[in-house]
Amino acid sequence: MEGLQSLGFEQYPVDFSAVYRTLRRLEETGMVRSDWDLEETAGPPRRVYEITDAGQTYLAHWVEDLRATDRILHEFLDAYEYEVEEQVEASSQSDVDRGA
Repeated sequence: MEGLQSLGFEQYPVDFSAVYRTLRRLEETGMVRSDWDLEETAGPPRRVYEITDAGQTYLAHWVEDLRATDRILHEFLDAYEYEVEEQVEASSQSDVDRGA
């Protein structure tokens, strides 16, 4: 959970049960492995998750897909902003031409 906060999720409500269900599914598919931490905690043992080599490979591919999506979104947003600016300039010029 602390790791999620360091990634910027502190501003969003986290459904802890959904996180643990997802971790269990990832473990079933071999993307992560878990073990009990019997020594690092003052309280009851905690389950500690670690990404596997297969998980690292999958994550690297997913990050590349996200970067490609990010580039597409930025191109779209830049084009959109350009169009909006063009419309505002055209509207302003139209107002000037009408003497407004």
